Amino acid sequence: MPSQAISLLASEKIGKDWMDSVLPLLWDGLCTELGFSAGVVVLKAEDEDSFYESASFGYGEDGFYYSFLNRGSEHWEELMRSQEPIFFSGTEFELFSKKTNAMTIRIRSAQKEIGFLLAEMDDSLSLPAGIFLTLLSEKIGNEWGKTRPSLVAKETVFVDNSLSLSRREIPNLDLAISEFTKQKVLTILGPSGSGKKTLAKWIHQSQLPGAPFLVVESLPDHFGKLEKALAVWGSESRQGSLVLVGIHALSLGQQQILSDWWSKSGYSGSLFLLGPEEMSQELLPEFERFLRKNSLVLPSLRFLPKAKLQTLVQAIFEELCNSQNRSGLKLGALSLQELVFRSYPGNFTDLRNAILTGILTCRSNQVEPADLEPGKFKMDLEIPDAEDLDLRRGTEALERQKILLAMRIFSGNQIRMAKALGISRGSLQYKMKQLGLM
Repeated sequence: MPSQAISLLASEKIGKDWMDSVLPLLWDGLCTELGFSAGVVVLKAEDEDSFYESASFGYGEDGFYYSFLNRGSEHWEELMRSQEPIFFSGTEFELFSKKTNAMTIRIRSAQKEIGFLLAEMDDSLSLPAGIFLTLLSEKIGNEWGKTRPSLVAKETVFVDNSLSLSRREIPNLDLAISEFTKQKVLTILGPSGSGKKTLAKWIHQSQLPGAPFLVVESLPDHFGKLEKALAVWGSESRQGSLVLVGIHALSLGQQQILSDWWSKSGYSGSLFLLGPEEMSQELLPEFERFLRKNSLVLPSLRFLPKAKLQTLVQAIFEELCNSQNRSGLKLGALSLQELVFRSYPGNFTDLRNAILTGILTCRSNQVEPADLEPGKFKMDLEIPDAEDLDLRRGTEALERQKILLAMRIFSGNQIRMAKALGISRGSLQYKMKQLGLM
């Protein structure tokens, strides 16, 4: 094995530290000493359904994108199924060095395919080189697997940090959780985006870890179908929790059926009822008593003191930077002030979207107020609701999401981004200008 590879493989670093600091150097040294023309290591992002370049060699500033290995393509599927290396001839496939051949090896961790490595070479592959690449793929799979517990633990710390700050502002939370353990029912009321589902999930995980958690966004209007649906949902959630969203929209008949189901069905799980604080429709007396049996009201962000909101903004910024692999990014003082004094009709949803926009559009090491400015052509990061028939807005929102994802994966390299997105660099620049991304 090449001498540099031996020394790097002997590194005491493990898991994420090894992936971030050792792998790029190891890949560069291995490709150099084995005489490869170019090569790349592509890995799945932790807890995301996307892939990124973890290490590359020989591409120069412009980079290169192997279009025949698009995710879900025939060759991708073949590679992910193969226990042996797959070879691609330069005469048949578009490779970076034009006159080379490429060897690819899938990378697995915990019996799951998490990516591949690809190396281009001028001559046919020698046996030692193939052995080195196979050993490296196994090493990467082992270290990637070690990153998962540490990343999850780290992310939990960040999430608990921001959520714990918001939970402290909820009146009578401890009492409601105590009653929930006895009565197995909790009504959570609050304005849009105040974190009702998030709180329900946190309580469920803290009280019923590992149990099923089923969220239902709407109930059937037909009474017979509603009765059958409740029976099915109760069976699916078993000893876990069933979450019913939008209880403010229930008719009197639906209220009666739900009340009867809870009291007579023998359902052994727990129930969360979510809705706004103000109930505009008429309520049956027994259903109203059911709602008030054990209830919480979540406050709006506008009632949060500015000092506490500032701490919350900083906590959310840190956790989003972590999730977007931009841990070195800073939030400028003026940007922090801008976020604290903004109005958020959608509460936490709007706040997180505003912060995420700044993180994804920032092109330096610090988020400035200009990165937070919506601009004429910018829009929320979320795709519009399915009921929204504005096709142009929906198309632009989807394009913006894909371009922002490409920006993060390829660190803003427009040539690589354009190749991955399947458009020309000129078209990419036009769309980025149109969408307020440059």
